[in-house]
Amino acid sequence: MIMVSDNFKFKRGFKTESENKAESFRKALNIIPHEPLPAISLADYLGLSIFTPSDIFKECSEALFELNLSNEWSALTLPCQSGKSIIIHNGRHSKPRQESNLMHELAHNICGHMTSNQSTLNGIDLLLREYNEEQEKEAEWLGGCLQLPRKALLWAINQKMNEREIAEYYNASLVMVKFRLNITGVKYQVNNWNSKNFKKC
Repeated sequence: MIMVSDNFKFKRGFKTESENKAESFRKALNIIPHEPLPAISLADYLGLSIFTPSDIFKECSEALFELNLSNEWSALTLPCQSGKSIIIHNGRHSKPRQESNLMHELAHNICGHMTSNQSTLNGIDLLLREYNEEQEKEAEWLGGCLQLPRKALLWAINQKMNEREIAEYYNASLVMVKFRLNITGVKYQVNNWNSKNFKKC
């Protein structure tokens, strides 16, 4: 999983908008701002169905069997004739990795990133997104934000939760927790606040 680098420049307001979306989706689903937002609940709210290859393909070809066993892919969105889309994800990844994969793909859908490129994955013809750096970075950022918004991280730190406990509580990888704590400045903010209060004592 590639994390957004510090030097990537998002369009103005995107990061704030992402935090607002993370909060508004929780509000719509009657979830407290600092509580976990399960990807499956968000997908259902957005009208997207989630499957693994073994769920959706009834006739098992050799190519599908290999795809189902492969760890080399994460998730993809497939448009359907009905006008709706479905998400197929790799059920062989760890639960935290699956959650991250799904949030990333949901972020693509929320941002309106379109599939446009006919490609082949393990011998199966699929309509995939052409690689677009800006879109991938947006999906990485929004996906991480949906899973671990700033308000949730502040709450968790104030609850004296360590990184491993945060990861377990939000069904996130330890790598994702460390990244979000650092990139959002939450760790610095809490340490700075504690330092100021310590000096007053």
